[in-house]
Amino acid sequence: MCNAPHPKSDGPASPVKQRNDLLPWAVVVTAAVVIALMGAGAERWFGVGAVSGLLAGIACAWVSFQAARRNRGAAHVRELTSLSEESDTRVSSVIKQFEWAVNDVVKLKRDAERAQGAADALMDRSRERERYVKKLEKQIFELREQVAHHPQAVSNAPENMFDGPDRSHVPFRWALHIDGAKATLELETGVTLDRPSRVRIVDRDGQVTAVSGVPVLLADGGYGFTVEEPPIDLVSDLDARREPNYLIEALVQYEWKPTRLEDSGRRTRIVADNQGRFYRVADAADAAQVFASRPPRANLN
Repeated sequence: MCNAPHPKSDGPASPVKQRNDLLPWAVVVTAAVVIALMGAGAERWFGVGAVSGLLAGIACAWVSFQAARRNRGAAHVRELTSLSEESDTRVSSVIKQFEWAVNDVVKLKRDAERAQGAADALMDRSRERERYVKKLEKQIFELREQVAHHPQAVSNAPENMFDGPDRSHVPFRWALHIDGAKATLELETGVTLDRPSRVRIVDRDGQVTAVSGVPVLLADGGYGFTVEEPPIDLVSDLDARREPNYLIEALVQYEWKPTRLEDSGRRTRIVADNQGRFYRVADAADAAQVFASRPPRANLN
């Protein structure tokens, strides 16, 4: 067994092994042998038994010591193996974390380089635009000077060709669609500065008789409205090209403006073929004759 250092000693343990633990066993064995040799009778047998017991105890102690030594060596090996595996695991974890950190740094550096390149490109574009804007300003200034030195003739043409000289009225082209005893007034406006959102029909007393639905965007950029079941007198007057007794107004930016109507010449109706399919065809029937038997409608508040 190894000689452990004294607990109160500050010095390091000596590497030389001192087997002082065998001294008591040697003294006891020597005394037993002497008693066995010098004694007579029962004393000799007592010495022989003591020597035999000591030898058996020494053998058992030696066997126990060897087994404990082997167990301690195996435990030491297992502990070293466990510590080695744990250290390898920690080293591999540290290496992985380092690799991840390096990858993150490389990625951030790459992103920073891309952002810097994009910023430089945007700065170059902004400088080019500034130069282009300054060039345009210079050209505009030169054109203004030329216009100031060479005045042009005053033109009487209207600003908006579709709107015409009267900017207070919203122009519409109207058409009539007849489905049996039901009529629909269709209104279309071209490309204009006014963007109407609703159309309504008002009689001479200021009562609202009909309101259109939401506008439909046409292929030419204009807006289309449909008024279901308009007043019969209005349809008859429009079809006969007489001055109607109703006022058609368009809602433009929360303001109802009067309209200027133009006949598109389109009259349509619904017909069915032998297979029950419906078609919309042109019809030049007189609206006054179609709606002669219809009763008048009630006004809307």
